[in-house]
Amino acid sequence: MIVALAFAAFAVAGCGSSSSSSSGTTSESSGTGGGGQKTIAGVNANDHGTKTVSKETEVELDDYYFEPTVIQGKAGQKVTLELKNEGKVEHSFVIDSQNIDQTIQPGEDAKVTVTIPASGAVSFYCKFHKSEGMAGALAVEGQGAGGSMPGSGGTTTNNTTTGSYKGY
Repeated sequence: MIVALAFAAFAVAGCGSSSSSSSGTTSESSGTGGGGQKTIAGVNANDHGTKTVSKETEVELDDYYFEPTVIQGKAGQKVTLELKNEGKVEHSFVIDSQNIDQTIQPGEDAKVTVTIPASGAVSFYCKFHKSEGMAGALAVEGQGAGGSMPGSGGTTTNNTTTGSYKGY
C-alpha cells in the first residue's frame, strides 16, 4: 500500500515536470490559480496565483491558502492589503520581518500595510496553518517569487511525498 502511494506520488510529480509544451507553472500568471503546491520565498505554499498590485488589493484567506499567493509590486512600495477570511476557521497573516501578525476570524476582514521588499521576495503565512501550505510571498515585480526563486526547482508540482528524489 505504501509503495503504491509512493509510486503514485512519483508518477504525478514526474508528469508535472516532464512536458516542455505545458505551461506547468503559475508563478508568473495572474488570476485565481489553484496549481497545487510550490516553494515560494523558501516556504511550501498552496499556489493560488500571482497578482501585480499598485496601492491596494484584496487577499482571500481560505482553508488553507491565500489568493493571490504571490503579491508583486515595485521595490520598496507600500501596499494596503484587505484581508478577507472566507474560510471556516480562524486564520492569520504574518510577516515576521515586518512585525505584522494579524488574526482574522471566519467571515471577518482586516487591513494591513506591507512593504514590497527591495529585491527578491519575503514570505507571509498563517501561523495556524503554515504546515498545511498556507503561505505566500511579497515579491518585486519582474523578479518572480515562485519557481524562479533560488532553490525552488522551478516546478509547481507537489513532490514532497517522494523524499529526496529529484525527478531526473
